[in-house]
Amino acid sequence: MPSNKIPILYIAGCDRSGSTVIDQILGQIPGWFTVGELADIWDRGGLLDGGRAVHGLCGCGSALKDCDFWRQVFIEAFHQTPGRFDFAAASALRTHCARFRHLLFLQNTVMRGLVRPSVDAYVELTRKLYQAIGKTTGAKVIVDSSKHPSHAHILKLTGAFDLFVVHLVRDPRGCAYSWLKPKPHPDPAIKEFPTVHPARTSVNWMFENSAIRTLWGSSEGRYLLLRYEDFIARPEENVSRIIQFVGQPASPPPFLNTHALALAPGHGVSGNTIRFEAGPVRLKLDDKWRTAIKPRHRWLVTALTSMALPTYGYDFGFEPRK
Repeated sequence: MPSNKIPILYIAGCDRSGSTVIDQILGQIPGWFTVGELADIWDRGGLLDGGRAVHGLCGCGSALKDCDFWRQVFIEAFHQTPGRFDFAAASALRTHCARFRHLLFLQNTVMRGLVRPSVDAYVELTRKLYQAIGKTTGAKVIVDSSKHPSHAHILKLTGAFDLFVVHLVRDPRGCAYSWLKPKPHPDPAIKEFPTVHPARTSVNWMFENSAIRTLWGSSEGRYLLLRYEDFIARPEENVSRIIQFVGQPASPPPFLNTHALALAPGHGVSGNTIRFEAGPVRLKLDDKWRTAIKPRHRWLVTALTSMALPTYGYDFGFEPRK
């Protein structure tokens, strides 16, 4: 029997795996609406050290608090505008019960009881937000690229959505190199994204991917493993595959040609700066790391992730196995 729940296509994986690019592409499918990394929305109205306000930018370029779309969503969900919403309280609630370290509590009914009031409050907050997005947009599918397995589990606990998980994996050496490069942050109050040591990136890559596979890997019809490198090599084929995975009617992939498409402005929250781009965009594999990463970093990441590399089709050199 068909479900009347709103389908959510959740892109799960490690940071710097190409999720923003893929979610922007999926957001061009008629009836599909991308919210970006919505798990981070509560951090967009908080305070930096020194008491400076952080007003995260929407994909449309406006500050979140000034965006007409998010204004409608917040009024529908919480009966108040983003400018009046208590983001700090919501962010603190998420920190208390819905981070990666809380997965053990969230999965186990007995242990979840230890943080039950906070979990219930955060699940309800999440339900109201996503249902308001569905009502405001009339979307057939909501695309969320938050990546974190804990947030996917929160969505599952709401019981209000039809959840489909795309497990996006990128070569860990590519992820590590991306985190080594300074990148400008779209919020001028923050200026730059932090850099991260390859050892930490490697550990995160191992734990995040292992948790996603453990939680969803045996969920028949609800879990799809996708490598970033494969998606960029055959984007049209993989978009069609994702549409079929979610059980939606076939739709022409939104491409101008094999590796180019036109992006329309969106309202994604958080993620790579490509979410601010509009107009023609050419897809190209980001593989600069193959020649630019320092040998000691390459071997460190390879050693720390060696147990899982074959699981996702990567070898101990540069090239993914075919």
